[in-house]
Amino acid sequence: MTSVLWYILPLGVAMALSVLPLLAAVLILLRPDPLPVGVGYLAGWAIGVLVLVTVFTLAASFIPAGRGTSVPGWAHTAEIVLGGALVAWGVCSIARARSAPPTAPSWTRALTSIGPRRAAAFGLAMNLRPKNLTLAVAAGLAIGSASLDIVDSGLAIAVFTLIGVSTVAALVLSYLFGNRRVRPTLERLSSWLLSHASTVLRVSLVVVGAMLVAIGASNLVAS
Repeated sequence: MTSVLWYILPLGVAMALSVLPLLAAVLILLRPDPLPVGVGYLAGWAIGVLVLVTVFTLAASFIPAGRGTSVPGWAHTAEIVLGGALVAWGVCSIARARSAPPTAPSWTRALTSIGPRRAAAFGLAMNLRPKNLTLAVAAGLAIGSASLDIVDSGLAIAVFTLIGVSTVAALVLSYLFGNRRVRPTLERLSSWLLSHASTVLRVSLVVVGAMLVAIGASNLVAS
């Protein structure tokens, strides 16, 4: 169990630092009615992370497992492949964007008018981006392939989900308890993210992909 938790910890941190979900949360919290929409968005984002990692965990559990409760070698190999795909995606995106000025994602304009239900649906949809899908697949493979019982598997899924949604949850809670005091900070963060979101996203694809390759390779050598 401990080895699986250490395995999924960096994956959860990478999920938590996803720039586009953070940008969406900040923009929602700068609306005139931030809390109902922000809570809806957080709920959708959290449910999406939970469902994805649960589905991939269940899928991996049907693959013949190795001995004990450690992650088998094939899961490390899959992680290397997924990481390599992210690195390639990020490098190609950076190469294509070198001649284009940085722009904010087009969906940011829609966040000024959506209600709580649409915000929840939007939070769910944010999980379907390549980076988040890759992280959920890697975490699900690690948990589902480690021959854990249902309680330990549920705990590992919960840990990954809580870490993955922690930053968005922290933003919503900071506004709930800080209200106007945190608004200037959110405005500065919003301005920076809107200007650099595309660049940060492309770089993060490369960084997260390289992290997955490094973790998978080191664990494969050690296993």
